[in-house]
Amino acid sequence: MDYELEHDLCFRNAFRSFVCVVLSMLLGLQVYTYFWASQDSFDGDFSDIKYVVMQLTRGLTDVNRKHEKLQNEMERISAALPAVAAAAGRARDALEPRRSPRQLFDVHDYDRQIVDFALETAGARVIDTGDTLEHFIHESPVGWVLHSISALVCRDCLGANAIIKPGTLPGECWAFKGSKGEATIRLLGTVRITGLSLEHIPAHISPTKEISSAPRLFQLEGLEFRGDPYPYDFGTFEYEKDGKPIQYFEVLHQPSKGYNLVRLKIFSNWGHPVYTCVYRVRIHGDLVPGQQQHNSNEEEMRIETE
Repeated sequence: MDYELEHDLCFRNAFRSFVCVVLSMLLGLQVYTYFWASQDSFDGDFSDIKYVVMQLTRGLTDVNRKHEKLQNEMERISAALPAVAAAAGRARDALEPRRSPRQLFDVHDYDRQIVDFALETAGARVIDTGDTLEHFIHESPVGWVLHSISALVCRDCLGANAIIKPGTLPGECWAFKGSKGEATIRLLGTVRITGLSLEHIPAHISPTKEISSAPRLFQLEGLEFRGDPYPYDFGTFEYEKDGKPIQYFEVLHQPSKGYNLVRLKIFSNWGHPVYTCVYRVRIHGDLVPGQQQHNSNEEEMRIETE
């Protein structure tokens, strides 16, 4: 009886061990199968990632190539831009009307933009007015006689100096009888003259609201000495009554040398029957170096001799 119980107990233990071994083997097989399948899945995932990375790399290579090409085009365009800008400037200058100096200068600050060699404060002065008679309002017969005598005796017309002084308020002008007159100006040095400016007050500040006394046709001459019978003709010009108060005129005949004396000759005005008014004359050009003092002394000697 005891032997049968012991035999049954051994059989049960062996069967239990067998079942444990089989279950362990099945579990190990299951685990092995699971990890093997997962490795194949990981290999597939890595293959997909590698393909995507290759596509991205190829795309980036194409982008870099296009970027380099675009950069080369931009460098070529940048190198050509200066030439294109220069050509555009030349075309614009050719199409636009040429602006004269009278359009370039600001009337309100004229004397700070261009040199005036006929300015009295810089050393110029009027030395002769020829046969021109000043217009003068006489308060008495005695005043008329004294003015007539001084006009005949004194050729250095004091009234004419107004045309080379800064200041152009109404009445601050050289007024002479009729429509014809002249004034010889000694410049501050020997100047190669390129232009002149003539100034008159505008009509809106004139007491009469008109400027018929303004000069119209006038001429500029270069003189070797006062009373030179063979003056150099710089040209004849016309002052526009309805233009700007200060009008610039470029000389029509360019001189080959400089002049220390110039003569302004007025031929007509804009219709005033009694007198003509000249407010300001400016002479422009380039000072000839090394001749200013010599010519000034020579002119002084000629004036004293006359």
